[in-house]
Amino acid sequence: MKNILVLSILFCAIAMPVLAELTAEDLEKIRQIVKDSEAELKSDIEKTNSALKAEIEKTNSKLDAIDARLRTVETGVAELRGRNIGVSVVKDWLVAICAVVAVLISIIALRRTKSLDTPAPQDTQKALS
Repeated sequence: MKNILVLSILFCAIAMPVLAELTAEDLEKIRQIVKDSEAELKSDIEKTNSALKAEIEKTNSKLDAIDARLRTVETGVAELRGRNIGVSVVKDWLVAICAVVAVLISIIALRRTKSLDTPAPQDTQKALS
């Protein structure tokens, strides 16, 4: 029991500073510490904000450069597609012209072979006699 009483008194003695009140000087020191930390936080926020703005500007300038290059590439691709369509139209016309020329040549060749194969009227009279 003696041990419990000694321990209770010891714990009460340890807790005694908690019951003390803060003086005006203590409160002023606490306010000053809070103001100092607040000022530091504000300066850190301003530095971070300016760094972020600079980074955003740098990123925007890079995006503008990429956008300009992309537009150039798109223009080149559109030009190549136009040329490809033009070349395919020319190829189609060349194929059609070649087909017409082949038909004309075959008609001419058929007429010549028929004219060579058919005997002339004088030849038939000679053959009959």
